[in-house]
Amino acid sequence: MGTAPGALPLLGHAATLLRDPLRFIGSLPAHGDLVHVRFGPLRAVVVCDPELSHQVITNERVFDKEGPLWRRAREVEGDGLITTARARHRRRRRMVQPAFHRARMPHYATIMTEVLADETAAWQDGQVVPVSAFALRFTSETTARVMFSESADPEAVAGIRAALPDLVAGVFRRMLSPLNWLPTPANRAFTKARKQLQDSAARLIAGYRAGGERDDMMAVLLAAERDETGTPDDEEMAALVTGLFLAGTETTSASVSWVMHLLAEHPDAQERLRRETESVLGDRVPAYEDLIHLPYTRAVVTEALRLYPPAWLLARVTTSRTTLGGHVLPAGMNVIYSPYLIQRRPRQYPEPDRFDPDRWLSAATGCPGSFLTFGDGARKCAGDTFALTQLMVVAAGLVRRWELRPVPGRRKRPKARAVLHPRHLRLRLNRRGAA
Repeated sequence: MGTAPGALPLLGHAATLLRDPLRFIGSLPAHGDLVHVRFGPLRAVVVCDPELSHQVITNERVFDKEGPLWRRAREVEGDGLITTARARHRRRRRMVQPAFHRARMPHYATIMTEVLADETAAWQDGQVVPVSAFALRFTSETTARVMFSESADPEAVAGIRAALPDLVAGVFRRMLSPLNWLPTPANRAFTKARKQLQDSAARLIAGYRAGGERDDMMAVLLAAERDETGTPDDEEMAALVTGLFLAGTETTSASVSWVMHLLAEHPDAQERLRRETESVLGDRVPAYEDLIHLPYTRAVVTEALRLYPPAWLLARVTTSRTTLGGHVLPAGMNVIYSPYLIQRRPRQYPEPDRFDPDRWLSAATGCPGSFLTFGDGARKCAGDTFALTQLMVVAAGLVRRWELRPVPGRRKRPKARAVLHPRHLRLRLNRRGAA
């Protein structure tokens, strides 16, 4: 087992990770399959091997979502589906699963196409679009319409959406910093946003419980709640709502941005995707039933998720003494794995930094654990089909109307915080068929 070089007194590797996270993580495989790191007083092992990563994420009895990193994440979401430990996960999973049943996907896809049409209605030929802002508006509005019907409390929905930027901006910093108690502007903004989110979620839940027929995701969650033994309290429901809203907006908006960026940077792939959608859809907007007939579109989306997984750094804690890769780990050890790192290993993905959708049209790629974007096992993302549907709807819907072109400037680099975003991405729009 190796040790990462360059640890500083008191800070360990925290400063290096904050300064250039992806370079630091990418340097670790040179020191072994398991590498010791330190962030302030927190000691951890980073897993650099796909099969060992797969063992970590599928053996939740031994590698659980406990420890200081997940405690900080719960400051944002609460004890929700994504952040909860194993003891409470199964119950939350049963509550959420009906909301993502395949029978509901056609309805969700219709909402996605409607929101995409609304958000692009004012676009003009030659316009330069700030992609991250567009992607966040699109995913935020889609999530709001899917989760909450028009009869829901609009001020409470707006409160949740307004709180997200300061919350997400603070998560990664707070996971590594020992100074979260200081009244800095960033910490004050985080505390204010967290209270706004909690208050808004509580208002929504109270309104839904007061009655009224609705056909939305929130209504499905409440119906599932009634089927459980024991009624969850408002805090538990608020954590579920918050987690689903965060996953549906912040993480998916990053993936929408990367899909648009990669298509703009690879005009051959963009044209191939356009021809596929034109042959399948004609003049129709994409419906859920069409997506199975768009294999190249799905391959483009999957390759974007391989290169730029939104949740790029994740952690577990050992619940007992165990062996991983021939090395003994004591109980209570923080174990970190990185989908970004694993999904760029050359052994599993030849020319790993190259955008190549065709690698997903051939035989199965890699080994167990070589694609970690949605996790695996009992903790696999409940909304993976929803996310793939949304990304395919965006890709197919945009390229049929618009040609995406890069704007000259500095090479776009990922901004790695809690979610992997492109920095200051802007694209030029050319209307297809324009004179």
